[in-house]
Amino acid sequence: MNFQTVSAMAANPFDNLHDQDQIWQRLLEVTAERFGFTSVLYAFTHSRFTASRTGITNSLFMLYQHDEDYLASFPDGLSLDDDIAAELILKGETEFLWQDFEKLDLRPSQRERCAIDKSFGMNVGVSFGFRFGGHSGFGGTCWGKRHEDPDRFRAMWQARRGEMVRLAHQFDAAMRPVMVRNRFKLTPREVDVMSYSAGGMTAKQIADHLGLSPKTINHTLERTRKKMEAVSTMEAVAKALIYDLIG
Repeated sequence: MNFQTVSAMAANPFDNLHDQDQIWQRLLEVTAERFGFTSVLYAFTHSRFTASRTGITNSLFMLYQHDEDYLASFPDGLSLDDDIAAELILKGETEFLWQDFEKLDLRPSQRERCAIDKSFGMNVGVSFGFRFGGHSGFGGTCWGKRHEDPDRFRAMWQARRGEMVRLAHQFDAAMRPVMVRNRFKLTPREVDVMSYSAGGMTAKQIADHLGLSPKTINHTLERTRKKMEAVSTMEAVAKALIYDLIG
């Protein structure tokens, strides 16, 4: 391995990228060029409990690149229902090979999902789990090599695991805050009101502090709850804290 190769591995390919599409495209390019991956998925949610309650709907952020024929096997759209990687990440796993799923004690629906993946040559790859926001947030990225030999993939994983893990975490650190800001576009006043709410202040106390009417503060809170896809101010505050939208 020469000096240029080592330098390329050590460099962060997402440095100075602040656009969601650019970060995503860079990941697709790097994973394909360095490792030959043909499919990529990235997702995260602010809470294990919200994920369980809602079935991972509003709180889920997700991007993916898969071949059209594989996506066509999901007539209602790609879902994380019965997805083994998603379940393992929610349980705390940080990295695992897909080909090892067959060793697990799977539910019938999960075995069916594995069979579908295998029929499309989508049973060889690796997933990485992330924690954030005081470990309340969960996320992960999954990289697959379609129609790859499992033994050859395991050998590559054993030889280059550190490089892959580093790249996965570099990507997550670059992408997650950008995706959050793009989805939850809070105004400066909404940030202030949410910050004061996080500190335990009531709407009347916030109004007195900012020199505004309680009605204005309540309207701001209602608008912010809708933006944050939250059923209560408490949930909106929790999400804003976990996603670093407020201090």
